[in-house]
Amino acid sequence: MRIYAFMCLLFANLIFFGCAKKEVEYNKPASYWYESIIKEINFGNLEGADGYFSSLQSEHINSPLVPEAMLILGEAHMEKDEYLLAAFYFDEYLKRYTSLANQDYVRYLKILTNFYGFKNYSKDQEFIAQSIKEAQNFLQSYPNSRYTPYVEYIYIKFQLGQIELYKAIANVYDKQDKDEAKDKYLSRINEELLTRFKPKPSHIPWYVKLFNW
Repeated sequence: MRIYAFMCLLFANLIFFGCAKKEVEYNKPASYWYESIIKEINFGNLEGADGYFSSLQSEHINSPLVPEAMLILGEAHMEKDEYLLAAFYFDEYLKRYTSLANQDYVRYLKILTNFYGFKNYSKDQEFIAQSIKEAQNFLQSYPNSRYTPYVEYIYIKFQLGQIELYKAIANVYDKQDKDEAKDKYLSRINEELLTRFKPKPSHIPWYVKLFNW
């Protein structure tokens, strides 16, 4: 019983002192929050960096450090393969800071994030269609950008991915004897693009084929 009581007391002390050390921070200068974001990123703690960003934009919404922190966090999440969070930061930046001169760079980062995340959304029609649209808009808006050649490559890759998706969906409808639906998807295939690039089909594991295609 003495050992049990001692362990309970030790556990209570650890909780008390642990909570005492973790004070709620607020009313800090923008530079403090920004530096804390950088430190957490360097430590690999992106969740902590996101938390500090919330404080930065809450207390200093008009600070020039806010858009800079957005870009840094977007790129940090992209490096960690956290593409949804990366896209969120880039989207917010593009919505809120349209007057800044680096729009082509941020739009390129968003398109690149979609491309890296493509493997996780290979069967999402809406995701592919939206990514193609964003790439088209970029190429129309920034034909002379230094990032245009990279976006052109990504644009073609997404188009080829969309064609492969259409073929897979048509195959499903073919097995279900739904000829009208099958023909609808086959009619969307850009045969000229296929002839030009002759892409190799993506490898699909047998267990994916068994349950999906």
